[in-house]
Amino acid sequence: MLSPKKHVYKLYEASVDGPVGAEEIEKFAAGVALEDGTVCLPAGLTAWETLVEIREGKFHQVKKMFLAVGRRVLRLKRVRIGGLELDKTLKEGECRELTKEELALIFQGENRRFCEKKNSNGQI
Repeated sequence: MLSPKKHVYKLYEASVDGPVGAEEIEKFAAGVALEDGTVCLPAGLTAWETLVEIREGKFHQVKKMFLAVGRRVLRLKRVRIGGLELDKTLKEGECRELTKEELALIFQGENRRFCEKKNSNGQI
């Protein structure tokens, strides 16, 4: 389910060490080239909440993408996988089994392209 081959969108809240503007948003949308030469698939990025949406999920990908555009991630939290929102009642490090309904949400098409609904100013 988390494999990049599944193309399930993942949404993250990020705190970074500086402002995120139109230049960073455009670079993410075009596909960021990492230091090792890997080019990531296009990703969504909003400025006002610093939300990042990817569908690959490679090892530390979001952190590496921000480094490639001159920003360092201070805090990163996955908040959604596909259409499934993170269970806000879980404490850090806790887990639980998913219901059949929750598993189905992961692969639903709706709510998957959050960042495409925003413009470069973070407005809907």
